Amino acid sequence: MHRQGHGFQRALIIAALTHLADRRRSADSMRTLCLAIEEPELFQHPPQARTFAKVLRELVSASPQGRTQVMYATHNPVFIDPKGYRQIRRLCRAVGEGHPVTDVWQATEEDLCRALDGLVEKKVVRSRAEGTLGGALAEGFFAHAVVLVEGRGDEGVITGCADRPGISLGAEGVSVIEVNGEDNLMISDALFSALGVTCYVVFDGDADVAERKRESVRHLIPQQRHEKEQEFERQARKNQTKNANLLHYLGASPSPRPTDESTVRYTVFEDTLETYLAQHWPAWDERRRDLVRTGEGVDGKNAATYLETTRTVTTEPPFLLHALLENVRALARRL
Repeated sequence: MHRQGHGFQRALIIAALTHLADRRRSADSMRTLCLAIEEPELFQHPPQARTFAKVLRELVSASPQGRTQVMYATHNPVFIDPKGYRQIRRLCRAVGEGHPVTDVWQATEEDLCRALDGLVEKKVVRSRAEGTLGGALAEGFFAHAVVLVEGRGDEGVITGCADRPGISLGAEGVSVIEVNGEDNLMISDALFSALGVTCYVVFDGDADVAERKRESVRHLIPQQRHEKEQEFERQARKNQTKNANLLHYLGASPSPRPTDESTVRYTVFEDTLETYLAQHWPAWDERRRDLVRTGEGVDGKNAATYLETTRTVTTEPPFLLHALLENVRALARRL
């Protein structure tokens, strides 16, 4: 073994642990296994690293009476499961200390419920934390600051705006994280904050979404159109409540219909990012259409296409996007 490369040695360890996980029996319930690993991702190809992470989790989940404990220090988000946030310990150097001091951050369900008290019910906090927190959040646990966005299209535009003048958000310790909808912004912010990661939030106010939907059903017969319009109105009221709650959580005036604004804590688009770009940066959509027409882009909300469009459009971004980028960078510099 000692004559083989590190990659082979790690692969053999993975195989042995996989066998151990598969062969555990209830007869072993009185035996305790404690496994500690430094950087399990070393010398592993990404698929093998994902397999290793799965094996380590299964060693614990399949252990009779919970008598197996696995601890590892990692720099790889593959080994972090946001749904198991209670098991995460985030270590970072304390700011302003004269000698090296390490802060240890952790998050509990009680922390999240306390941060979201009066805004999100406890049972909703639990269900979202266990059911909707995706693997995309894992990268954010390694960042100094994160920008939380609703969708990957937003991520493409923000990253593209930074790339134009040669700014690397990653080099400044900032990750842009897509949380898959406005519903998950508050809980993601609360989770990152509990783990000591500063957050900036970007969201859509969806002011004219209901009206656009009403226009799309004008051709229906009156009864069907009326039913659809009622549903659109209910959704619009729900969106307004979400806006007010999110702004209240962010420490702002809880307006149900916010206007375009960028602050040190958040940026909001009155309707959607796409409608803002169409109104204030028409050259952006023209460039996007060119990329789609030439086969270099994909139609619809596509992160790669949005990124390339923002990088290569000839005119400069509008003020709100400039303000967003500067507020994010100022946040990172203060840490």
